[in-house]
Amino acid sequence: MSEIKLTIDGQKYTINPRLTLGEYMTLQKIDKVNLNTPKLLETITGIPEKEIKKIDSNRTLYLVNKIMKEKMEDRKNPVQATFEFKGKLYGLETDLTKLNFGGWIDLETFISLGFNDNLNKIVALYYRPIQAQLGKKYILEPYDTDDCLKRAEEFLELPFDIVSGASRFFLTFTKTYTEDTLHILRRRNQRMKRRLKAVSYMKKILPNWLVGKIPQGFTKPN
Repeated sequence: MSEIKLTIDGQKYTINPRLTLGEYMTLQKIDKVNLNTPKLLETITGIPEKEIKKIDSNRTLYLVNKIMKEKMEDRKNPVQATFEFKGKLYGLETDLTKLNFGGWIDLETFISLGFNDNLNKIVALYYRPIQAQLGKKYILEPYDTDDCLKRAEEFLELPFDIVSGASRFFLTFTKTYTEDTLHILRRRNQRMKRRLKAVSYMKKILPNWLVGKIPQGFTKPN
């Protein structure tokens, strides 16, 4: 894919033909119902909307078709286990048991704040620098929150096609994780309600001294 070059009022622009992770996240946030062509081009090229409006309408249509074909084509990309970005090699964490406690806390936080809004952070959590590699096997750097957040900012420029296959995996995992978490919370809530009902009933039929023997944590969710 070659770069797309464009000149508007003497100002030269070079457009990356590959959709970046940051551009993808922006597209997920904008109002697609009321989206106009200049705004769309601004979103996926970085050229100010007021400059885009100066382009001849025929050229605008040509640009939209060319850029959309290159950037927005739905490619069935496989999950990439490793990739190189800005001179550094990254690998996908495929064994979540190796993710430390801080990683799990951050993952839960990113998910709760919104998958699309935090996709770059989720990608940065799963894809970490490779410390050592032998064939297809590799060892990743231990998870660190500060490193993850720095990496997440850098990953906004990462070509989305590199992680698009993995993003579907992340989304599936997130959905499963969220559903499992809600299921656990519902079960805990139901268990607590049953215990409160049981205590209320026992207080009616048991002597006070025996009611006092009920464990203090009996009606707490666990």
